Amino acid sequence: MKKISLLLAVCLIMGMLAGCGSTSTGNEAPASEPKTSADNSSVDTPKKGGTLIVGMTGDPATYNPDFQADGYLQPIAENIFNRLVKITNEQKIVPDLAKSYEISEDGKEITFHLNENVKWHDGEAFSSADVKFTFDTIISQNGQLAGSLTSVEEITAPDDNTVVFKLKNNDSSLLGYLAWDACYIIPKHIYEGSDWGTNPANQNPIGTGPFKFVKHEKGVSVTLERFDDYWGDVAYLDKVIFSIIPDANTAVQALYNNELDVLGIEPPLSEIQRFQSDSNLKIGKQYWPSRYYVFFNVKDSMFANEKLRQAVSLGIDKDDIIKKALKGVGERSNTAMTPVYDWALNTTDVFPERDVEKARQLIEEAGYKADSNGIYFSASFDVFNIEPFPDIAAILKDNLKEIGIDVKINVMEGAAWDEKVWYGRNYEFSLLAGYQGPDPGALKPRFATDEVINLMGYSNPKVDEVLTKGAAYVEQDERAPYYKEAQKYIVEDVPIVPISEYISVIPYQSYIMGHPTSEEAIDKTGFHEYTYVWLNK
Repeated sequence: MKKISLLLAVCLIMGMLAGCGSTSTGNEAPASEPKTSADNSSVDTPKKGGTLIVGMTGDPATYNPDFQADGYLQPIAENIFNRLVKITNEQKIVPDLAKSYEISEDGKEITFHLNENVKWHDGEAFSSADVKFTFDTIISQNGQLAGSLTSVEEITAPDDNTVVFKLKNNDSSLLGYLAWDACYIIPKHIYEGSDWGTNPANQNPIGTGPFKFVKHEKGVSVTLERFDDYWGDVAYLDKVIFSIIPDANTAVQALYNNELDVLGIEPPLSEIQRFQSDSNLKIGKQYWPSRYYVFFNVKDSMFANEKLRQAVSLGIDKDDIIKKALKGVGERSNTAMTPVYDWALNTTDVFPERDVEKARQLIEEAGYKADSNGIYFSASFDVFNIEPFPDIAAILKDNLKEIGIDVKINVMEGAAWDEKVWYGRNYEFSLLAGYQGPDPGALKPRFATDEVINLMGYSNPKVDEVLTKGAAYVEQDERAPYYKEAQKYIVEDVPIVPISEYISVIPYQSYIMGHPTSEEAIDKTGFHEYTYVWLNK
């Protein structure tokens, strides 16, 4: 597996791209009633004009949004480019360049009907040929999304406004990937016949989105301006400036000083309470398909013993971790899959509540005897050196001491963790978080035998079988039983222990209306798309 794939897996959701930093974050962002908090004040008539300043922690390496993983580019790309369909902050798939789509009865064809009269920022006409070129190039050049397009046999463009994806086999998760990241449509007339990794447009991008690129001053800012010939709802703002502030504390102070309109980065947890009590700020609060979880080396460590994994599960005080390490910004996880996809969630087979005595009993059944201090054995716990991982580890250490496990915390920089855990699989147990979407099919790369994010070395043929069957159907009611069955086996086998659902806190100035988490925009925009933002001041 390429290192860039690890970057994608661990970087795309700490804050749902609210500010993926230059170090590994330890992170791999549809519910029927999304849990959001946004501006609910009375809304005056939107005003056109003004500049929105958004914080971010680093410079994009490229403006080719499909070439490689780049967490710095994601919030910018959502405003310059379009996708066929996109995911909103409600975790719903909504139209973008494709005004509608249909899936064939056998699930092996997805036909997209495109919006008409769409223009590129250079004035050229957009057509289905651009869509076909984009995805053909992603596949042939092994772009960031290529690994999620393996079910695609052929892409055709029967006319200027129609694109058909023909599949080798049913792939019910494909639509979610086409709405997520690294699937932005790029201009054929700019990229055809060139090296897409070095094309000049990679530093001067041409898109079809609501804002067009103006300039990038490295280490300072990226400036976009409204595209008045936009094919959809034309933006209210004149400009969006992404201000590059590498240090989170400096960015927070810039927000308090009104130097930033939107914090735009993952805020320190220590600031959450102050944000919530500041009358000059609004708080967008979003539940994501992401969670913090412990995972075990079930292949080459003492945790190959299922009883020891069960004991750890019973020994963790999840409420204690959420209260102290996450500063209350979390929700206890008891299911094998993120609850965001509630239609496929197994709420019957769940991880048990804490039980110290039962945990100690299981360790003794596994053949261990406590020493004079009540300790059965020691285990090394490898964690990232960024917030909140060391804090979670410290509380977990205290929790597990109560059941007789002496946890040796090994705090590591991201690259060292990658080498030891991700690539070397030379660990006992560890801690991770991350995006587990955009569909329940995301269980497969994490829990199926020999899959890319299955760091545990976990293998259960029954899990492999039902996850494959779940991907073979189109309708949710046909898919759900298979995903629920897979969750049952995962709970029984305990390759992981989920701790808390990930909740993203997004502070911004109170005069901002139409933020992507707000009621006015949440059903229409991508995570960081500022089409509907206007300044009420």
